[in-house]
Amino acid sequence: MGNIKEERARFHEDRISGMPDEILVSILSLVTLKEAGRASVLSRRWQKLWTFVPNLNFDTPTQERLYYLVDRRCEKGLGKSYDIERTKYVNWVNRVLKLHQLPAIDQFRVSFDLGVDYRRDLDNWFKFAIEKRVQRLELSFEKSCAKPCPFPSLYRPHSFPRCNSLRALILKYLSVSGKVLEYFICNCPLLERLCVQNSAALVNLKVAGPLIPLKYLEIFDCMKLQNLEISAENLVSFVYSGPRISMPFKYVPNLVEMSLKGMYCEYSMYEFCEFSSYLSRLETLILKLPMIEKKMTLLEFPTLSNLKQLELIAFHAGDSVSLLRLTSLLKAAPILCRLTLKWRYRYLSNGGKKLQKAPKCPHHCLKLVELVGFSAQTIDVDYVRYLIENAVELEKIIIDPRSQISVESPWEYDEIEMEKIQAARECAKMLGRELCLGDKLVIL
Repeated sequence: MGNIKEERARFHEDRISGMPDEILVSILSLVTLKEAGRASVLSRRWQKLWTFVPNLNFDTPTQERLYYLVDRRCEKGLGKSYDIERTKYVNWVNRVLKLHQLPAIDQFRVSFDLGVDYRRDLDNWFKFAIEKRVQRLELSFEKSCAKPCPFPSLYRPHSFPRCNSLRALILKYLSVSGKVLEYFICNCPLLERLCVQNSAALVNLKVAGPLIPLKYLEIFDCMKLQNLEISAENLVSFVYSGPRISMPFKYVPNLVEMSLKGMYCEYSMYEFCEFSSYLSRLETLILKLPMIEKKMTLLEFPTLSNLKQLELIAFHAGDSVSLLRLTSLLKAAPILCRLTLKWRYRYLSNGGKKLQKAPKCPHHCLKLVELVGFSAQTIDVDYVRYLIENAVELEKIIIDPRSQISVESPWEYDEIEMEKIQAARECAKMLGRELCLGDKLVIL
Protein backbone atom coordinates (compact mmCIF):
# COMPACT_ATOMS: atom_id res chain seq x y z
CA MET A 1 0.00 0.00 0.00
CA GLY A 2 2.82 2.39 0.87
CA ASN A 3 4.50 1.72 -2.43
CA ILE A 4 1.33 2.70 -4.29
CA LYS A 5 1.16 6.05 -2.45
CA GLU A 6 4.80 6.74 -3.24
CA GLU A 7 4.21 5.95 -6.90
CA ARG A 8 1.21 8.31 -6.98
CA ALA A 9 3.24 11.06 -5.29
CA ARG A 10 6.01 10.71 -7.86
CA PHE A 11 3.38 10.75 -10.65
CA HIS A 12 1.89 14.01 -9.41
CA GLU A 13 5.28 15.61 -8.72
CA ASP A 14 5.66 19.04 -10.37
CA ARG A 15 9.00 18.57 -12.09
CA ILE A 16 8.76 21.85 -14.06
CA SER A 17 8.63 23.91 -10.87
CA GLY A 18 11.87 22.26 -9.79
CA MET A 19 13.76 23.80 -12.70
CA PRO A 20 16.08 26.80 -12.18
CA ASP A 21 14.52 30.27 -12.28
CA GLU A 22 16.31 31.14 -15.52
CA ILE A 23 14.64 28.26 -17.38
CA LEU A 24 11.19 29.03 -15.98
CA VAL A 25 11.50 32.69 -16.94
CA SER A 26 12.54 31.61 -20.43
CA ILE A 27 9.38 29.50 -20.63
CA LEU A 28 7.21 32.42 -19.53
CA SER A 29 8.88 34.63 -22.15
CA LEU A 30 7.36 32.42 -24.85
CA VAL A 31 3.76 33.28 -23.90
CA THR A 32 1.85 36.57 -23.66
CA LEU A 33 2.15 38.80 -20.62
CA LYS A 34 -1.36 37.97 -19.49
CA GLU A 35 -0.67 34.24 -19.75
CA ALA A 36 2.58 34.69 -17.82
CA GLY A 37 0.69 36.56 -15.11
CA ARG A 38 -1.89 33.78 -14.82
CA ALA A 39 0.92 31.30 -14.15
CA SER A 40 1.43 32.96 -10.75
CA VAL A 41 -1.59 31.04 -9.40
CA LEU A 42 0.09 27.66 -9.98
CA SER A 43 2.11 27.77 -6.77
CA ARG A 44 4.26 30.05 -4.64
CA ARG A 45 7.17 29.05 -6.82
CA TRP A 46 5.55 30.83 -9.78
CA GLN A 47 4.09 33.90 -8.03
CA LYS A 48 6.81 36.39 -8.92
CA LEU A 49 8.59 34.70 -11.80
CA TRP A 50 6.58 36.61 -14.41
CA THR A 51 7.98 39.89 -13.03
CA PHE A 52 11.38 38.90 -14.42
CA VAL A 53 10.39 38.35 -18.07
CA PRO A 54 12.61 40.36 -20.47
CA ASN A 55 9.95 40.91 -23.18
CA LEU A 56 7.18 43.33 -22.22
CA ASN A 57 4.77 43.15 -25.14
CA PHE A 58 1.53 44.85 -24.18
CA ASP A 59 -0.47 43.67 -27.15
CA THR A 60 -4.10 42.72 -26.73
CA PRO A 61 -6.44 40.40 -28.64
CA THR A 62 -9.28 42.92 -28.16
CA GLN A 63 -7.62 45.36 -30.58
CA GLU A 64 -9.76 44.29 -33.59
CA ARG A 65 -12.93 44.76 -31.56
CA LEU A 66 -11.71 48.20 -30.55
CA TYR A 67 -11.17 49.14 -34.19
CA TYR A 68 -14.81 48.24 -34.73
CA LEU A 69 -15.77 50.52 -31.86
CA VAL A 70 -13.71 53.32 -33.41
CA ASP A 71 -15.72 53.04 -36.63
CA ARG A 72 -18.97 53.21 -34.66
CA ARG A 73 -17.81 55.60 -31.95
CA CYS A 74 -20.54 58.14 -32.70
CA GLU A 75 -23.31 55.67 -31.91
CA LYS A 76 -24.97 56.01 -28.54
CA GLY A 77 -23.11 54.34 -25.69
CA LEU A 78 -20.10 53.08 -27.65
CA GLY A 79 -17.87 56.06 -26.86
CA LYS A 80 -18.11 55.29 -23.15
CA SER A 81 -17.30 51.60 -23.74
CA TYR A 82 -14.25 52.56 -25.71
CA ASP A 83 -12.99 54.89 -22.97
CA ILE A 84 -13.42 52.06 -20.47
CA GLU A 85 -11.27 49.77 -22.62
CA ARG A 86 -8.58 52.45 -22.88
CA THR A 87 -8.53 52.90 -19.11
CA LYS A 88 -8.26 49.15 -18.56
CA TYR A 89 -5.32 48.94 -20.93
CA VAL A 90 -3.42 51.84 -19.31
CA ASN A 91 -4.03 50.44 -15.82
CA TRP A 92 -2.78 47.04 -16.94
CA VAL A 93 0.47 48.48 -18.28
CA ASN A 94 1.04 50.60 -15.19
CA ARG A 95 0.40 47.65 -12.88
CA VAL A 96 2.91 45.42 -14.69
CA LEU A 97 5.59 48.11 -14.76
CA LYS A 98 5.19 48.73 -11.03
CA LEU A 99 5.82 45.05 -10.25
CA HIS A 100 8.52 44.32 -12.81
CA GLN A 101 11.92 43.52 -11.25
CA LEU A 102 14.36 42.69 -14.04
CA PRO A 103 17.08 45.40 -14.29
CA ALA A 104 17.24 45.22 -18.11
CA ILE A 105 14.69 44.27 -20.78
CA ASP A 106 14.94 43.13 -24.39
CA GLN A 107 11.63 44.52 -25.64
CA PHE A 108 9.04 47.08 -24.59
CA ARG A 109 5.95 47.38 -26.80
CA VAL A 110 2.66 49.17 -26.25
CA SER A 111 0.02 48.98 -28.94
CA PHE A 112 -3.35 50.59 -28.41
CA ASP A 113 -5.57 53.47 -29.49
CA LEU A 114 -4.33 56.17 -27.15
CA GLY A 115 -4.20 59.92 -27.71
CA VAL A 116 -2.94 63.08 -26.08
CA ASP A 117 -5.05 62.49 -22.95
CA TYR A 118 -2.60 59.75 -21.95
CA ARG A 119 0.54 61.81 -22.40
CA ARG A 120 1.63 61.50 -18.75
CA ASP A 121 1.38 57.71 -18.88
CA LEU A 122 3.43 57.64 -22.06
CA ASP A 123 6.10 59.77 -20.38
CA ASN A 124 6.33 57.25 -17.55
CA TRP A 125 6.44 54.26 -19.91
CA PHE A 126 9.19 55.83 -21.97
CA LYS A 127 11.22 56.63 -18.86
CA PHE A 128 10.76 53.06 -17.61
CA ALA A 129 11.99 51.57 -20.90
CA ILE A 130 15.07 53.78 -21.11
CA GLU A 131 16.02 53.15 -17.49
CA LYS A 132 15.63 49.41 -18.08
CA ARG A 133 18.15 49.64 -20.95
CA VAL A 134 15.61 48.43 -23.50
CA GLN A 135 16.88 47.00 -26.80
CA ARG A 136 13.67 47.20 -28.85
CA LEU A 137 11.20 50.00 -28.13
CA GLU A 138 7.85 50.18 -29.94
CA LEU A 139 5.18 52.79 -29.24
CA SER A 140 2.19 52.12 -31.47
CA PHE A 141 -1.08 54.02 -31.16
CA GLU A 142 -2.73 52.81 -34.36
CA LYS A 143 -6.01 54.21 -35.68
CA SER A 144 -6.30 56.76 -32.91
CA CYS A 145 -9.28 59.06 -33.40
CA ALA A 146 -8.11 61.46 -30.72
CA LYS A 147 -5.32 63.96 -31.22
CA PRO A 148 -2.10 61.98 -31.71
CA CYS A 149 0.05 61.71 -28.65
CA PRO A 150 3.24 63.82 -28.80
CA PHE A 151 6.63 62.28 -28.22
CA PRO A 152 7.37 62.07 -24.47
CA SER A 153 8.08 65.54 -23.13
CA LEU A 154 10.23 63.99 -20.43
CA TYR A 155 13.18 63.98 -22.82
CA ARG A 156 14.01 66.68 -25.32
CA PRO A 157 17.00 66.46 -27.68
CA HIS A 158 19.16 68.70 -25.49
CA SER A 159 18.53 66.61 -22.37
CA PHE A 160 18.04 63.11 -23.75
CA PRO A 161 20.44 60.62 -22.14
CA ARG A 162 22.76 58.56 -24.31
CA CYS A 163 21.10 55.18 -24.82
CA ASN A 164 23.78 52.53 -25.30
CA SER A 165 21.38 49.57 -25.50
CA LEU A 166 18.68 50.59 -27.99
CA ARG A 167 18.80 48.60 -31.24
CA ALA A 168 15.31 49.16 -32.69
CA LEU A 169 12.93 52.12 -32.40
CA ILE A 170 9.40 51.87 -33.85
CA LEU A 171 7.05 54.85 -33.51
CA LYS A 172 3.52 54.72 -34.95
CA TYR A 173 0.86 57.45 -34.75
CA LEU A 174 3.11 59.47 -32.49
CA SER A 175 4.03 63.09 -33.20
CA VAL A 176 7.82 63.06 -33.37
CA SER A 177 9.99 65.69 -35.05
CA GLY A 178 13.07 65.25 -37.18
CA LYS A 179 15.27 66.79 -34.48
CA VAL A 180 14.25 64.13 -31.96
CA LEU A 181 14.85 61.33 -34.47
CA GLU A 182 18.24 62.75 -35.42
CA TYR A 183 19.23 62.82 -31.78
CA PHE A 184 18.33 59.15 -31.44
CA ILE A 185 20.33 58.32 -34.56
CA CYS A 186 23.43 60.14 -33.32
CA ASN A 187 23.25 59.15 -29.65
CA CYS A 188 22.26 55.49 -29.80
CA PRO A 189 25.47 53.73 -30.90
CA LEU A 190 23.69 50.38 -31.46
CA LEU A 191 20.54 51.64 -33.23
CA GLU A 192 20.08 49.49 -36.34
CA ARG A 193 16.36 49.86 -37.10
CA LEU A 194 14.22 53.01 -37.21
CA CYS A 195 10.56 53.00 -38.21
CA VAL A 196 8.32 56.09 -38.16
CA GLN A 197 4.67 55.93 -39.21
CA ASN A 198 2.00 58.65 -39.42
CA SER A 199 3.88 61.42 -37.66
CA ALA A 200 2.35 64.81 -38.42
CA ALA A 201 5.34 66.54 -36.81
CA LEU A 202 7.96 65.08 -39.17
CA VAL A 203 8.89 67.72 -41.77
CA ASN A 204 12.65 67.47 -42.21
CA LEU A 205 14.91 64.50 -41.47
CA LYS A 206 18.62 64.07 -42.02
CA VAL A 207 20.01 60.58 -41.56
CA ALA A 208 23.71 61.20 -41.73
CA GLY A 209 26.88 60.55 -39.83
CA PRO A 210 30.23 58.84 -40.36
CA LEU A 211 29.69 56.12 -37.77
CA ILE A 212 25.92 55.62 -37.50
CA PRO A 213 25.07 51.87 -37.41
CA LEU A 214 21.57 52.27 -38.91
CA LYS A 215 20.75 49.34 -41.27
CA TYR A 216 16.96 49.52 -41.67
CA LEU A 217 15.01 52.73 -42.23
CA GLU A 218 11.21 52.78 -42.69
CA ILE A 219 9.08 55.90 -43.12
CA PHE A 220 5.32 55.46 -43.65
CA ASP A 221 2.68 58.09 -44.41
CA CYS A 222 4.33 61.09 -42.78
CA MET A 223 2.39 63.38 -45.08
CA LYS A 224 4.04 66.66 -44.03
CA LEU A 225 7.55 65.44 -44.80
CA GLN A 226 9.30 67.83 -47.17
CA ASN A 227 12.99 66.95 -47.03
CA LEU A 228 14.73 63.64 -46.45
CA GLU A 229 18.48 63.20 -46.74
CA ILE A 230 20.20 59.86 -46.25
CA SER A 231 23.93 59.37 -45.96
CA ALA A 232 24.46 56.09 -44.15
CA GLU A 233 27.22 53.68 -45.06
CA ASN A 234 25.65 50.73 -43.20
CA LEU A 235 22.09 51.13 -44.53
CA VAL A 236 20.93 47.92 -46.25
CA SER A 237 17.15 48.43 -46.40
CA PHE A 238 14.97 51.48 -47.14
CA VAL A 239 11.14 51.50 -47.06
CA TYR A 240 9.23 54.65 -47.93
CA SER A 241 5.56 55.53 -48.39
CA GLY A 242 4.53 59.15 -48.48
CA PRO A 243 4.58 62.44 -50.39
CA ARG A 244 6.90 63.26 -53.25
CA ILE A 245 10.33 64.37 -52.14
CA SER A 246 13.58 64.95 -53.96
CA MET A 247 15.90 61.99 -54.36
CA PRO A 248 16.89 61.25 -50.73
CA PHE A 249 20.11 59.29 -51.23
CA LYS A 250 23.45 61.00 -50.75
CA TYR A 251 25.58 58.02 -49.82
CA VAL A 252 24.19 54.47 -49.45
CA PRO A 253 26.89 52.13 -50.81
CA ASN A 254 25.44 48.98 -49.19
CA LEU A 255 21.73 49.38 -49.98
CA VAL A 256 20.36 45.98 -51.12
CA GLU A 257 16.61 46.25 -50.36
CA MET A 258 14.18 49.01 -51.27
CA SER A 259 10.39 49.31 -51.07
CA LEU A 260 8.48 52.30 -52.43
CA LYS A 261 4.76 52.92 -52.16
CA GLY A 262 2.08 55.40 -53.19
CA MET A 263 2.67 58.85 -54.63
CA TYR A 264 6.42 58.71 -54.29
CA CYS A 265 6.56 55.29 -55.94
CA GLU A 266 4.61 56.59 -58.95
CA TYR A 267 6.92 59.60 -59.16
CA SER A 268 10.06 57.47 -58.86
CA MET A 269 8.99 55.28 -61.80
CA TYR A 270 9.53 58.26 -64.09
CA GLU A 271 12.66 59.48 -62.33
CA PHE A 272 14.32 56.12 -61.83
CA CYS A 273 17.52 57.25 -63.51
CA GLU A 274 18.11 59.52 -60.50
CA PHE A 275 18.62 56.37 -58.44
CA SER A 276 20.89 54.60 -60.91
CA SER A 277 24.19 55.37 -59.20
CA TYR A 278 22.79 54.22 -55.83
CA LEU A 279 21.15 50.98 -56.92
CA SER A 280 24.11 49.03 -58.23
CA ARG A 281 23.97 46.65 -55.25
CA LEU A 282 20.17 46.41 -55.06
CA GLU A 283 18.96 42.80 -54.78
CA THR A 284 15.30 43.23 -53.76
CA LEU A 285 12.89 45.86 -55.10
CA ILE A 286 9.22 46.28 -54.10
CA LEU A 287 7.06 48.81 -55.96
CA LYS A 288 3.49 49.55 -54.78
CA LEU A 289 1.73 51.64 -57.42
CA PRO A 290 -1.72 53.26 -57.33
CA MET A 291 -2.18 52.25 -60.99
CA ILE A 292 -0.25 51.01 -64.00
CA GLU A 293 -0.50 53.81 -66.55
CA LYS A 294 -0.41 53.70 -70.34
CA LYS A 295 2.58 56.05 -70.56
CA MET A 296 4.70 53.50 -68.68
CA THR A 297 5.15 51.89 -72.08
CA LEU A 298 7.85 54.43 -72.86
CA LEU A 299 9.76 54.07 -69.61
CA GLU A 300 13.39 53.01 -69.66
CA PHE A 301 15.10 51.82 -66.53
CA PRO A 302 18.79 51.79 -65.66
CA THR A 303 20.40 48.38 -65.49
CA LEU A 304 19.83 46.73 -62.11
CA SER A 305 22.73 44.34 -62.40
CA ASN A 306 22.27 42.65 -58.98
CA LEU A 307 18.45 42.61 -58.74
CA LYS A 308 17.23 39.11 -57.89
CA GLN A 309 13.72 39.71 -56.51
CA LEU A 310 11.08 42.07 -57.90
CA GLU A 311 7.62 42.54 -56.38
CA LEU A 312 5.12 44.77 -58.15
CA ILE A 313 1.85 45.65 -56.43
CA ALA A 314 -0.88 47.76 -58.07
CA PHE A 315 -4.21 48.90 -56.66
CA HIS A 316 -5.78 49.12 -60.11
CA ALA A 317 -4.93 47.52 -63.43
CA GLY A 318 -7.26 47.43 -66.43
CA ASP A 319 -7.24 45.46 -69.66
CA SER A 320 -6.58 48.73 -71.47
CA VAL A 321 -3.28 48.88 -69.60
CA SER A 322 -1.42 45.70 -70.41
CA LEU A 323 1.02 44.16 -67.97
CA LEU A 324 3.26 43.62 -70.97
CA ARG A 325 4.13 47.29 -70.78
CA LEU A 326 6.26 46.50 -67.75
CA THR A 327 8.65 44.32 -69.68
CA SER A 328 11.16 47.18 -69.79
CA LEU A 329 11.55 46.78 -66.04
CA LEU A 330 12.24 43.07 -66.45
CA LYS A 331 14.78 43.77 -69.16
CA ALA A 332 16.66 46.04 -66.75
CA ALA A 333 17.23 43.11 -64.37
CA PRO A 334 19.33 40.49 -66.22
CA ILE A 335 19.74 38.12 -63.24
CA LEU A 336 16.19 38.42 -61.85
CA CYS A 337 15.20 35.03 -60.43
CA ARG A 338 11.92 35.77 -58.58
CA LEU A 339 8.98 37.89 -59.80
CA THR A 340 5.79 38.62 -57.85
CA LEU A 341 2.79 40.54 -59.24
CA LYS A 342 -0.14 41.48 -57.01
CA TRP A 343 -3.36 43.29 -57.92
CA ARG A 344 -5.86 44.56 -55.36
CA TYR A 345 -8.87 45.10 -57.62
CA ARG A 346 -10.35 43.10 -60.47
CA TYR A 347 -9.43 44.19 -63.94
CA LEU A 348 -11.66 46.40 -66.07
CA SER A 349 -12.96 45.44 -69.47
CA ASN A 350 -10.88 46.52 -72.46
CA GLY A 351 -13.91 47.18 -74.60
CA GLY A 352 -12.79 44.71 -77.27
CA LYS A 353 -9.56 46.54 -78.02
CA LYS A 354 -6.60 44.51 -79.14
CA LEU A 355 -3.78 44.53 -76.60
CA GLN A 356 -0.25 45.44 -77.53
CA LYS A 357 2.06 42.44 -77.67
CA ALA A 358 5.52 42.74 -76.21
CA PRO A 359 8.52 41.54 -78.24
CA LYS A 360 10.37 38.44 -77.13
CA CYS A 361 13.03 38.98 -74.51
CA PRO A 362 14.53 35.82 -72.93
CA HIS A 363 14.96 35.89 -69.16
CA HIS A 364 17.60 33.27 -68.45
CA CYS A 365 17.62 33.51 -64.64
CA LEU A 366 13.90 33.84 -63.86
CA LYS A 367 12.89 30.66 -62.01
CA LEU A 368 9.89 31.57 -59.83
CA VAL A 369 6.83 33.68 -60.74
CA GLU A 370 3.87 34.46 -58.46
CA LEU A 371 0.67 36.08 -59.77
CA VAL A 372 -1.78 37.22 -57.08
CA GLY A 373 -5.18 38.55 -58.20
CA PHE A 374 -5.37 36.44 -61.38
CA SER A 375 -8.90 36.95 -62.74
CA ALA A 376 -8.76 35.11 -66.09
CA GLN A 377 -8.99 38.32 -68.12
CA THR A 378 -7.06 38.70 -71.35
CA ILE A 379 -4.41 40.73 -69.55
CA ASP A 380 -3.71 37.79 -67.19
CA VAL A 381 -3.55 35.18 -69.92
CA ASP A 382 -1.31 37.31 -72.15
CA TYR A 383 1.17 37.87 -69.36
CA VAL A 384 1.32 34.18 -68.46
CA ARG A 385 1.99 33.39 -72.12
CA TYR A 386 4.73 36.02 -72.27
CA LEU A 387 6.45 34.59 -69.18
CA ILE A 388 6.28 31.00 -70.41
CA GLU A 389 7.72 32.00 -73.78
CA ASN A 390 10.56 34.11 -72.34
CA ALA A 391 11.45 32.63 -68.94
CA VAL A 392 13.47 29.80 -70.42
CA GLU A 393 14.59 28.43 -67.03
CA LEU A 394 11.24 28.80 -65.25
CA GLU A 395 10.76 26.19 -62.51
CA LYS A 396 7.47 27.23 -60.92
CA ILE A 397 4.58 29.63 -61.56
CA ILE A 398 2.15 30.21 -58.68
CA ILE A 399 -1.32 31.56 -59.50
CA ASP A 400 -3.54 32.92 -56.72
CA PRO A 401 -6.94 34.15 -58.03
CA ARG A 402 -7.78 36.03 -54.84
CA SER A 403 -7.45 39.80 -55.13
CA GLN A 404 -5.43 41.52 -52.42
CA ILE A 405 -8.39 43.66 -51.38
CA SER A 406 -10.46 40.59 -50.45
CA VAL A 407 -7.86 38.45 -48.66
CA GLU A 408 -8.56 38.35 -44.92
CA SER A 409 -11.50 40.73 -45.34
CA PRO A 410 -15.19 40.23 -44.35
CA TRP A 411 -16.11 39.57 -47.98
CA GLU A 412 -13.36 37.05 -48.69
CA TYR A 413 -15.95 34.25 -48.63
CA ASP A 414 -18.71 36.20 -50.33
CA GLU A 415 -20.68 33.89 -52.65
CA ILE A 416 -20.18 36.02 -55.78
CA GLU A 417 -16.49 36.49 -54.98
CA MET A 418 -16.04 32.75 -54.50
CA GLU A 419 -17.66 32.08 -57.89
CA LYS A 420 -15.22 34.47 -59.59
CA ILE A 421 -12.28 32.86 -57.84
CA GLN A 422 -13.39 29.37 -58.86
CA ALA A 423 -13.83 30.50 -62.48
CA ALA A 424 -10.33 31.95 -62.43
CA ARG A 425 -8.95 28.67 -61.07
CA GLU A 426 -10.59 26.73 -63.90
CA CYS A 427 -9.13 29.15 -66.44
CA ALA A 428 -5.67 28.72 -64.89
CA LYS A 429 -6.00 24.93 -65.14
CA MET A 430 -6.94 25.16 -68.82
CA LEU A 431 -4.02 27.50 -69.46
CA GLY A 432 -1.68 25.09 -67.70
CA ARG A 433 -2.78 22.23 -69.94
CA GLU A 434 -2.54 24.37 -73.08
CA LEU A 435 1.01 25.52 -72.28
CA CYS A 436 2.07 22.08 -70.97
CA LEU A 437 3.11 23.49 -67.60
CA GLY A 438 2.60 20.25 -65.70
CA ASP A 439 4.12 20.38 -62.18
CA LYS A 440 5.45 23.86 -62.81
CA LEU A 441 1.96 25.31 -62.23
CA VAL A 442 0.67 25.72 -58.67
CA ILE A 443 -2.87 27.07 -58.23
CA LEU A 444 -3.89 28.34 -54.78
